[in-house]
This record gives sequence, C-alpha cells and structure tokens, in this order.
Amino acid sequence: MNVSLRALALVLGLAGGAVARADTPPPPPPTAQQLEQRLTTVERQLQLAEESLRQVETKYSQQPEPDEAQARVRRYSDAEIQYLLGDWTAASVHFYDLVSDPEFRGHPRYADALYFLADALYQQKNDVGARLYLRELLSLPTPSLRHRDALTRYLAISGRLNLYDDVDAYVEQARTLFGGQLPADIQYVYAKRLFRRTDLAPSERIAHTRAAFAPLAQAHGGPYQLQARYHMAVLSMQAGELPIAILQLQQLLTPVEGAAETTAPKTKNKPQVRATADTDTERIRELALMSLGRLLYEAGRFDEALDWYGRVPQESESFPESLYEIAWTQVRKGNHQEAKNAVDILLLVSPESKLAPEAKLLRGHLLQKLKRYEEAIASYDELIGTFRPERDKVDVLLRANRDPVAYFERLLARTDTVPDVRTVLPPLALKYASTEREVSSAMKTVSDIDSGRKGTLEARELAARILTALDTRKLQTFPELQEGFTLSDSVETASIQVEASLVELEGLSLESSLTADERARLAPLRREREALAVRFASMPATQQDLEERLRRMQARVDAVDREAFRLGAEVQGLHAIAAAVRKWVDDTRLLRQTPPEEEQEFLVQLQAEVQTLTDLQGELDRTRGRLADERNGAAAALAGEQAIRGRFAQALRAEHAVLEEVERRQAPSGLMTRAHAVRQRGEALRGRVAQAQGALRGRVEQKATRIRAKVLAEQQLLERYEAEVAAVAGNAKQLVGRIAYDSVRRVRRQFYDLVLKADVGVVDVAFTEKQDKTTSIQKVSAQKAEALRALDADFRDVLSSEESR
Repeated sequence: MNVSLRALALVLGLAGGAVARADTPPPPPPTAQQLEQRLTTVERQLQLAEESLRQVETKYSQQPEPDEAQARVRRYSDAEIQYLLGDWTAASVHFYDLVSDPEFRGHPRYADALYFLADALYQQKNDVGARLYLRELLSLPTPSLRHRDALTRYLAISGRLNLYDDVDAYVEQARTLFGGQLPADIQYVYAKRLFRRTDLAPSERIAHTRAAFAPLAQAHGGPYQLQARYHMAVLSMQAGELPIAILQLQQLLTPVEGAAETTAPKTKNKPQVRATADTDTERIRELALMSLGRLLYEAGRFDEALDWYGRVPQESESFPESLYEIAWTQVRKGNHQEAKNAVDILLLVSPESKLAPEAKLLRGHLLQKLKRYEEAIASYDELIGTFRPERDKVDVLLRANRDPVAYFERLLARTDTVPDVRTVLPPLALKYASTEREVSSAMKTVSDIDSGRKGTLEARELAARILTALDTRKLQTFPELQEGFTLSDSVETASIQVEASLVELEGLSLESSLTADERARLAPLRREREALAVRFASMPATQQDLEERLRRMQARVDAVDREAFRLGAEVQGLHAIAAAVRKWVDDTRLLRQTPPEEEQEFLVQLQAEVQTLTDLQGELDRTRGRLADERNGAAAALAGEQAIRGRFAQALRAEHAVLEEVERRQAPSGLMTRAHAVRQRGEALRGRVAQAQGALRGRVEQKATRIRAKVLAEQQLLERYEAEVAAVAGNAKQLVGRIAYDSVRRVRRQFYDLVLKADVGVVDVAFTEKQDKTTSIQKVSAQKAEALRALDADFRDVLSSEESR
C-alpha cells in the first residue's frame, strides 16, 4: 500500500511538473522497458491488496459464525478467566449473562457458573446476591461437585446475615449427602448457627449447641477443635458453671492452636466475659486469657486473675482492656497505687482508646484514694474540659430542630456520597458514634439501597445507549467486525490506487496515438482526476495511517471530556456547598432571629439552585456519555470515506473510456494485455470487497438483533427492580433517621454521664479533702486537749501549793 501511494505521488508529481513548467520541453516518453517495470510494480501492489483481502475474508467475513452453544462455551471461558484473574466485577457480569440464559441451564457447567457467580459476588461483599445464587445451586435436582463448598458458604453467609429460616433443611440435606455424618466445616457452621440463635430458651440453646460442638471439640488435631473447645467454655459461662469454664479455658491455653468465638454481656465499671470472633491462633490465646482473667475476677481469685491478665501481649488489641481490668482488680484488692500505675500505662500506650475516658475517671478516683487531691481534681477537670463542650454542641444539634428524626432523614436524603450520620456530629463525638453497631448496619443498608437505586439508573441509561448505538451506529457497536470493515476499506482504497496507476500507464503508452479531439476530451478529465487525486491521497491507505488519524481524533475528544470532568467536579462542589448551607440553616435556627417567612423564601431559592445544579450534572453526564460514544466510533468515521473513493473511481473510469477508444485502433500489445489482466483482477478484488462488507453488515444485523432482545428483556427486569427499590427506600430512610437520632442521643448521654461523673468526682474530692482537714483539725484539737490535761496534771501540785499560800 505504501508502494502504491509512492507510485501515485510520483505519477502525479510528473504530471504536475509538466503543467508547472509548460515553457520547458516535455520529458521524453518512457521506454517500453520502463512501462513494463511500472506495470510490474502495479501487479505487486495488487497482490498485496489481494493478500490483505484474504486476511479479511479468513478472519472476519468468511469466518463461520459460532452457533449459540459455541458462543456460550466461549463466554464461559472468558468469564472463568476473569474469575481466575480476580476481576470479580467482570466475572460476575459474564457469569450473570450465562446463568440468566435459559438455554444455558442444561449445560454441564451451569452449576459451576452459579458457584463462580456467587463467589464473585461474595468477594465483592454482596452477601445477599451470593446467597441467592448459592440457594439456586443447592436447589438443583442433581448435586454438583461444588455442592459441599456451596453449602458451607451458604451457611456461613446465612449466619452473617442472621437468616436461619432454611438452614436446618440444608443441614439435613448435607447429612444425607455425606452419609449421616456432617463434615467438620459444615458441622462448625451449623454449631455456630445454634450458638447464635435467639429463638430458643437459654437452657435448650446451650444443650443443643454443646451437642453440636462436642464432636469437633473431641476430634484431636481436627481443624476446628480449638474453636469448638472455646465455644464449649463460653457455653459453660453462659450456663453459670464458672468453675467448669475456668478449667476448660486453662486446658485450652496449654497448648493453644486455632481460633475462637465467644459472647457474653458487659456490665458497668467492672470486667465481664466478652465474645468476639477470630480464626487466628494468637487471637484465641488473647481471648482465652481475657476470659479466664474475668472469670477469676468474678470468683474473687484476684491474684490468679492478675496473673492471666498479665500474659496478654503488648501488641494485642486487647492489651489496653487488660490494663483497665488489671486496675479494677487492684482496686478490689485495695492496692490503689498499683491500680493507678496500670491506668497510667493504659493512657500512655492507648490515649485514643474508647476506655481512655473511663480510665481517666478511675485515675481521679485513685488519686483521691491516695490523697493526691490536686492531681485528682486536675484529672477530673481535664475530662470535663474535653467532653462538656462536645456535649453542649450535641445539645444544640438536638434542640435546633423541632423534629430531629425528620432532620436526619432530610440530611441523609441530600447526601451525595454514602449517607452517614457521623458527618453531623462534632469531631470527638464522631469516634463514639462510629462504634454503634446498629448505626453502622443501618448505614450499610441505606448505602446498599442507594447503590441499588443508582445502579438501576445507570443500567437504564446504559441500556438506552446500547439501543441507540444499535439503531444509529450499527457497525461501531462491534469493534471486531468494525476492524474487518476498516481493513476491507483499505483494500478498496488500494484497488483504486491500482486503477489510477493503470490509467496513468495507459495514458503514457497511448500518448503518441491521441488525436487532437481526444486530447481535448482528456484534458478536463485529467484535471478533474488530478484534483480528486490530491484528496484521495490524503485518505489513510494503511493500518498505520488509520491508527494515527484515530489517535488525533480521540485526543480531541479526550480534551473535551477532561473539561467536562472539571465542570462536573465544580458542580459537585456547589452541591456540597448547598448541602452545608442547608445544614447551617437547620443547626442555627435557635441562634438566629430570622423571621420564618424570610427563612422559607431563602430555602425555596436554595432548592431552586440545587435543582439547577442537578440538571447541569445530568447534562454533563449525558455529554460525557456522548463523548465516550464518539471516541469509540471515531474509527468508523475514518473508515467510511466512500464518497471520495467513489468520485475518484468514476473519474478514472471516464478517462479510461477515452483511452479505450484509442486502444481499439491499435494492434494488441503484451503490455496492454497485462494491464487488462491486472484491471480484471482489480475489479474482481473490488467485487470481493463488496461481498466481504455485505457479509460483515449481515453479521452486524444478526448480532444487533440478539443484543437488542437481551437489552429489552433486561429493561423489563430493571422496571421491576426499580419498583422494589422504591418500595423499601422510603421506609429505610425513616428507619435510619430514627436510628441516627437515637445514636446522637446515646452519644449525648454518654458525654453527659462522663461530665456528671467528673463533676461528682470534683465535689467528692473537695468533700473528702474537707473531711480530711476537719479530721486533722479535730485530731490536733484532741491532741491539744490531751496535752493541756497532761500539763494540768503535771502542774496540779504546784498550783495547789500556790493556792494554799
């Protein structure tokens, strides 16, 4: 192709040079040998074009279209590759496309596709979706090779979601599947399910759970032996069998390999057995040490409790808690200095711990006991100075709104990012609100609903874009077929270049035989052809030319897209400002003297601005979508320059028709015979190009029809999903508004209690100090009276003798 362009440029340059230098003698006509060499070059050019077309036919137009079964196998292979690469999002999309195809349900790999889809969703923390497809896998009439893994994962997810309605049926299914004996992993999940049940009486739950954990605890060297033994100890705690629980934990700690999970209630101001979950060996040891220390504390065996608490490693997350409980154990022993030392270490190693405020209160109490009153008051004052301003801020937040629940609902409804009640709290209060488990769970629920709503909107927009592309862009929608079409375009361009070279060659060969009339007829035709040749020569004739022009056009589209992104960031910033202004209006309502009607007018204007910003954001999103379509469709725009090729080919045919009349008057020559053969091959080549392009367009229509049917079916599903999301979204927002309000109230109550205890501590220190001074004064007075009595006794005789005188 490059050779043909250079040959054409040479011919055009020679012709242009003849026009530009009309006053110079024309160059001598080429010899027969030179014409033969030029024709040989044209034949090579045509051969290269034929080879390119064979590539198009082999790879694209004549490649057998895979049937549906083969297409499904290829899609499964692509999905499995994405799964193995860890691209969970892409894998879930591919596998969903497969499992939603009714024809794929009878495929041997249908069960594997269900499992891989569920696992890909599970890796994305989409437990609900993973559970749905695992249940579908488990409901297949014939158990698959992945039935056991699916059952284990299903039970684990059910436990995490606290959904146990159908667990018993699946456990019985597993018993049947494994000959009446559950595998260790399924047995462990089932036992944990019993451990967490709340619908049974405590005694019944403990009995059933012990029976479930017993086989695992007795399996020496089993994978879940230590976990089961730890749960057995916790069950003994819950049953009130403290001596047995102590013995079980002591046996567990020698040696320790594994992990565990416990649960137990907490009470105020003293250590209690706590339950957590972990599979790490060191974590089991830490949990066992803490639990054993607490049990011994409850039993009044303080020295032993201190010994076990002291074994918690410093790098453990339980180390601050162990120090706090060591301090309380020392308090119970009456060792106030040792207790203060433990508190000081806690505040040194973990000053940001949740236990720090309670530890500071305890330190003030211990300093009071040690009669270090000034230090005690300083400790209380530090606590008061930290938490009283935060408590007052929360009070203002709660009092500024007549309906706090509605306030939080509005706040969450206008949050652009993930809704989070913590954004409304003062900085210090944020840490304490973030620890509320129900708040976190509620926020995750709202976030999931919001993500689902956004996902359905994005899916609807994507479906509309796909349908628009199928209707208007067609070939651009399928890059592989478009690539074949682009290559066929380059082959057509090369064939026309061959025709141009042949016309030039014929003109040079027949120049001496032209009559004056024929020269007059050829002159305008040649001028038209030469003018078109300039535009034709600028067309990309090779793959490299196409890629270069494509890069230039895509760079222009990218520049516009970057500007649209920048404007989108500005719009989002304005959204945040509007949300902040609305929050300020709500938070400062009690502090301002603004008339209600003026505030209402301002809020109406603010809402209008917000709506304008929303409209702008939507327009920017649509613009960026169109830019993405234009960027992807740039190649087709470059490859569709049919009009220029058609006009140039028509000009070549007109010039050839005049030359053909001249040729008929002469005897046939070998050169012209070869030229006719090359022209016939070129015409045949263009016919094959037309056939290839027709076949490619036919495939585009077939693919578009199939995809359009799938998209329309997905649109119907989207309508149902949108209705379901809309049905639960309103109730969820109200629920989270209530939870958010309750969370803020709890934070306020927590701060209130801390400040109150510190205030009481200050009063208590002052009262104790007064009592100490009063006692000291009374003691001194008593000593003074005693001394006076002693002096009176010593000098009584002297006084008596003096009186007698």
